[in-house]
Amino acid sequence: MDITQLSVGAYQPIPFPAPVWVLQTLLVAGFFMHAIPMNVALTGGVTSAVLLLMGGKDETAYTTRTGRQIAAALPIFTTFAITNGIVPLLFLQVLYGPLVYSSSIVMALPWFSILFLITIAYYGIYIYNYGKGRMSLSKAPWVLIASSMLFMVVAFIFSNNMTLMLTPEKFVPMYQNSPAGANLNLTEPSLIPRYLHFVTAAFSVTGLFIGCLGIYQKTRNADFSKWLVRLGASMFTAITLIGTIFGIWFMLSTPEGFQAAMMGGDKMTTHLFRSSLGFEVLSLIFMGVAIAKGSTKAFWGGLITAMVVIAEMVVLRHLLRVHMTDDVMGPLMASQPVVIQWPILIMFLVLFVGMFFFIGWLGKLVFKAYNKD
Repeated sequence: MDITQLSVGAYQPIPFPAPVWVLQTLLVAGFFMHAIPMNVALTGGVTSAVLLLMGGKDETAYTTRTGRQIAAALPIFTTFAITNGIVPLLFLQVLYGPLVYSSSIVMALPWFSILFLITIAYYGIYIYNYGKGRMSLSKAPWVLIASSMLFMVVAFIFSNNMTLMLTPEKFVPMYQNSPAGANLNLTEPSLIPRYLHFVTAAFSVTGLFIGCLGIYQKTRNADFSKWLVRLGASMFTAITLIGTIFGIWFMLSTPEGFQAAMMGGDKMTTHLFRSSLGFEVLSLIFMGVAIAKGSTKAFWGGLITAMVVIAEMVVLRHLLRVHMTDDVMGPLMASQPVVIQWPILIMFLVLFVGMFFFIGWLGKLVFKAYNKD
């Protein structure tokens, strides 16, 4: 008997409200919007703490000022990360509910702990930003590091669930091992390289944010601006090169069929993979110029090409999920009825597009408010 028949349920008796390709597009777009602020929220605390420790008690040091600006922005990035994370999670549940609900039950205890971990980590960020009068500068970095570590635990739990849902043959054995849900997907070969690849990418995105602070400072303090641009570009370049090692490891840990698809077996997957490599090289060239000259124009080039790389990696991540679940979910999705709710769909798409403009406006407003020095 096929064990997946025992561990994977059916969809709820509700038709899809839109075609599958529309739901998948919104899932990918939603995750991209979540990934950017999530990366800064994940690693910004550690980065800020290191800079504050480097600055010591010197309030005017560039490292201290930068550390404070990053820390001040963390509540905003965390809020955006959590809010934007609802979108891809909802579409994931709509499309892959039979898998993700089952995997969440199998690892119920760590999955539920996410709520408590995020709350504590979020509180630590607020303690620093709104309780500085009660906290010495020597203690503040350790609070930020502790919050970042908790966020990284949350990321590790998410990685466990997102990899577990791809392998439904593990559901029954793991549930039998612990019906209470005290399970993690630690035997998954791709778990560690996947997690390390995404964490290093998060540090790279934090480097991009530091460079953006430099762009903002260009008309206010030219020397500080160049210093920020060089720091952000250097951090992005160094971490990206390190992350490439984990990326190769991650790629080699994926199923051979998906590796073949990236190497010419599937035109779309191959094009995306090669294009992402090309844009990554281009971004590193731009960043090299930004490091050498402190040029905001060069950094802009690196920033834009890096965003393209992130978008393409998000699509490749989704294609990996499709590849690994197609045998189980393909027939289920094909048999699921679709009843397009046009008024709701049109309203959603209009609001979805409008949200980009709203986030851009709000981000600019917050950026100015939190970077006055």
